[in-house]
Amino acid sequence: MDRVLKKKKWPVRRIVYTFVLPLVAGLLIWLMVRATGSSRLRVETDRLTISNVSFGPFQEFIPINGEVLPLTTRYVTALAGGQVEEVYMEGGEFVKAGDIILKLSNPDQELQYMQLETSLLEQADQLRNTRITLEERGLNLQEQLLRVENDLISQGLLHRRNEELYKDSVISKNDYEATKYPYELSLKQKDLTEVRIARDSQLTGAQLEQVEFSLQMVRTNLVAVQQNRENFTIKAPTAGLLSSIRVELGETVNQGQQIGQIDVMQGYKVRAQIDEHYIARIEPGLKGQFTFSGSPYILEIRKVYPEVLQNGAFEVDMEFLANGTPEGIKRGQNLQIRLALSEEEQALMIPRGGFFNSTGGNWVYVVDPEGNIATKRNIRINRQSDRFYEVTEGLVEGEKVITSGYDNFNEIDILVLQ
Repeated sequence: MDRVLKKKKWPVRRIVYTFVLPLVAGLLIWLMVRATGSSRLRVETDRLTISNVSFGPFQEFIPINGEVLPLTTRYVTALAGGQVEEVYMEGGEFVKAGDIILKLSNPDQELQYMQLETSLLEQADQLRNTRITLEERGLNLQEQLLRVENDLISQGLLHRRNEELYKDSVISKNDYEATKYPYELSLKQKDLTEVRIARDSQLTGAQLEQVEFSLQMVRTNLVAVQQNRENFTIKAPTAGLLSSIRVELGETVNQGQQIGQIDVMQGYKVRAQIDEHYIARIEPGLKGQFTFSGSPYILEIRKVYPEVLQNGAFEVDMEFLANGTPEGIKRGQNLQIRLALSEEEQALMIPRGGFFNSTGGNWVYVVDPEGNIATKRNIRINRQSDRFYEVTEGLVEGEKVITSGYDNFNEIDILVLQ
């Protein structure tokens, strides 16, 4: 017959080994971690970049992009507004100074210029007539003086003869006085005419100066009107390459509108953009280097534009030095430039790497001499080049650090290298 079997209980030893000891061990490990304040993570060494801390020549560089531009550019501007009637040249053509680029038409403005020119010519005629009148008045006074002087000579001769006859009692007193008073009147008329001539000459001189000044103003205005009429024909201000024309036939052009530009083919410059973070450190005289067709070339900053653009950068103009402008370089080419912000000097440094994005350069993992673990250590990074960071605190020459990215480490204190 069947028997009821009693359910066996786990022995105490088995319970201790199965549950208690692992729990105690885990608790002890947890207490040790809490006591040391450190966390560990196992990582594979072949997934890391381990670099040496070295001491040697260091020069601070930043990478910038530059665009090749002509050394001098002249803009073609419409000095008068109107409608495009004829286009004589297209972008990409070489032009000489004075070459006609395009012609505008503005009938209303042309009519105004014609009316103004007619009015100015009428003013000029009136002024010339005024000058003739003034000159004729002076001549009339001179003619009047001649007649007075002629009468005075005749009366003087007659008076002196009668004066002698009167002294000799040949003629009567009445006959003597009949020539005396006309002679004295002629003297007074001569004096008066000379005074009138002097005053008229002074007044006429001032009036003639005013007339000449007004005539000169009229001539200047006429020249300006003629020049304004010529402004409807837009000409090249200088010789060079006409890089673009931004208007079409029939399009309306406003006064002052830029319709194109001319590149003066006398050399090139490079316009580069630099992050605004460096704006306080950028000044004329700093040099940059780039490679073109396998050869190095040097650029020097000549002008700094302080305005910050919408993309958070500002611009500088750089010119070629040393071995000059590269042969074959063209307008619009982009150059990768290493801009030096300091002179070369000896410094402690580590290679650039992805760790900087995670730590901001405030700490780094330092590998122990055996290469088994890497520990967090606070450091201070001062300057940087395109290949290195300058370290001023926290590291010594010969140590090894992890310079690859730290994104997967979650700021673990200790990395166990496998």
